[in-house]
Amino acid sequence: MATCLTLPKRSFLALPFLFPSLCESTTLQTRRHQSSYRRTKQRLRVKPDASFGVSSTQFHDQIIHNPPSSAPSVYHTPTKFLPLDDVRRTLRGASMNNENSAQLPSVFKTSVEKRYHLNPSDIEEIRRLRLSDPMTWSRWKLAKRFDCSPMFIAMVCEAGPQKKEIQKQVLEAVQSRWGTKRRMAREDRQLRKESWGRDE
Repeated sequence: MATCLTLPKRSFLALPFLFPSLCESTTLQTRRHQSSYRRTKQRLRVKPDASFGVSSTQFHDQIIHNPPSSAPSVYHTPTKFLPLDDVRRTLRGASMNNENSAQLPSVFKTSVEKRYHLNPSDIEEIRRLRLSDPMTWSRWKLAKRFDCSPMFIAMVCEAGPQKKEIQKQVLEAVQSRWGTKRRMAREDRQLRKESWGRDE
């Protein structure tokens, strides 16, 4: 025979979230234990230092630098503060005397040497390919084929009205799938851009 255990039912009047006015006298209080209080007090206990206060012999303002404690680093620890038997002194001295240290790469980019290797027949070929099929022969493909920069291709020839018409058709196809919210957002963006020029 199965036995069923029944728990005592709690009255609805005792639930504080249903009847908060009945439980005004009962308030929740947080209690800090002694262990957490001691730990917090220990973390906040900072030893006094002479640089914390103002010296009596100080007659002008000065900068006080108290860096936080962190892991020692070769790049941040000056040699003056390193012990005499520290390995970093020998490593730093060897790196300063090393001849390869003078051959480090430059911070600035080296200027690319300009080449004038294309003749007028190559330029005519670039224009012919670009105007015949601008979608296939993009600036980057032509630049790779003729070993020049895409900027030079843009200076030599334009894509022509054919590519602009294709781009316009693609844009109209994309905009036809827009909903009301996206269309309104794009119109608002366009109005904001126009107001930038008027300083509004």
